[in-house]
Amino acid sequence: MTGTITELQRDRGVGTLLGEDSKSYTFRRSDVRDVWFHNLTEGATVAFEPGKNLSATRVRPVRASA
Repeated sequence: MTGTITELQRDRGVGTLLGEDSKSYTFRRSDVRDVWFHNLTEGATVAFEPGKNLSATRVRPVRASA
């Protein structure tokens, strides 16, 4: 599934994203793949796997294709 990062709390190592299903998911620094948590930006498109209790796992940035 894909979504857009809506909020990042860098000091706490958590973030929120809005999935393509219009649900809000939370994720932790440890759920981020392929990029450092601090390199993520609000408004960025990411791919993720929905988890329990509206959590997001395996969060990774979506790269624009050339």
